[in-house]
Amino acid sequence: MILIYSNIYGAAYHLENSPNPNCKIQLVIDSIGIFMSREDLQNLLGIVQKSHEPCFCEDCGGNACNKIWCSNPLVDICLKMNERTLDLMEDLIRGTQFMLNLDDGIDQFCR
Repeated sequence: MILIYSNIYGAAYHLENSPNPNCKIQLVIDSIGIFMSREDLQNLLGIVQKSHEPCFCEDCGGNACNKIWCSNPLVDICLKMNERTLDLMEDLIRGTQFMLNLDDGIDQFCR
C-alpha cells in the first residue's frame, strides 16, 4: 500500500495488488477500509457535497443531513457525519484526487 493522501479524518492508499483490479484505491476512515475506483471516489464526492444541503426527510427536518448513505447491490455504507467531518471527508477525497491527477501528469509528461 502506498499512501496517496491523508488528513486527521482518514487516509487514501494506492493498492498494487487489490482484490478487485478495478478498485485500486482504499479509503481508510477510523478502522474501516473501503475499496474504490476513481469513479467511486468522484461519486462519493458528489454525495458529500450534497450532504451540506438541507435534507427534508423525516429524520433531518430541513437541516443538513447527519449521515452519508451509499447503497449498491453488494454493500450498504452509512457514515455518521457532522459539518466538521463532512469538511474533512471532502478534503480527503479532493486531496486524493489531486494527488492522483498530479501523478498522472508527471507520468504523462516526465517519463
